[in-house]
Amino acid sequence: MKYFIITGSSRGIGRTLTEKLLSPNHHLFCISREVNNELLSLAESNNVSMDYFDVDLKDVHKLDDLMNQIIQKINASIIESIYLVNNAAVVKPVEFISQSEPNGIIDHMNVNLIAPMLLTSSFIKYTKTLKVDKRVMNISSGLSFNLKPMLSCYSTSKAGLETFVKSIGVEQGDVKIMGVRPGATDTQMYEESVVTDERASKIKLAKTNYAAERILTYLFDRFEHGKVVKAW
Repeated sequence: MKYFIITGSSRGIGRTLTEKLLSPNHHLFCISREVNNELLSLAESNNVSMDYFDVDLKDVHKLDDLMNQIIQKINASIIESIYLVNNAAVVKPVEFISQSEPNGIIDHMNVNLIAPMLLTSSFIKYTKTLKVDKRVMNISSGLSFNLKPMLSCYSTSKAGLETFVKSIGVEQGDVKIMGVRPGATDTQMYEESVVTDERASKIKLAKTNYAAERILTYLFDRFEHGKVVKAW
């Protein structure tokens, strides 16, 4: 049995990733602010084991207990591998930093950076006794270096996430970690990120299906420990 922990599974790339991983020999742990009942029904109809956790990742103090709960559900006698996909992210606040409310900045960094760090930390800790292939995939963005006005929080959180991947790659050998930067993808979050930029309307957006396929290619076949790469 292969186990997958996916954050931000209710919509966008996260939902498509989850749909593509629906297989009878997979057990999925989905995490999002609200339960996606369509995914639960789809899993049931395809005879796929799925546990769903409605957790807001900005509540960072709950995340260690969440990971512990998840790992406790794993059957150590049948596990082949386990994967953590830190996909969830927010783009707001999309505004000049001087206009941002302190709590908005804090919530943003909690979801985009602190939550993946804590989940990765807990994942490493609670899977220590599992002698199987263990991988963490963090979903970044080209905005980690391609800077634009009004997106300073998002760019900073993604740049931090990439540095985290590289740092854990240096210090950790038991659990493998990697980061992938999808290109511009047709999601609600992309729409929220578009500011007054004439070039934005000319960008050809990838479909979530393509983005998910590229991410899974790196997760399974082209995984490079401690590296951050462009998805396409």
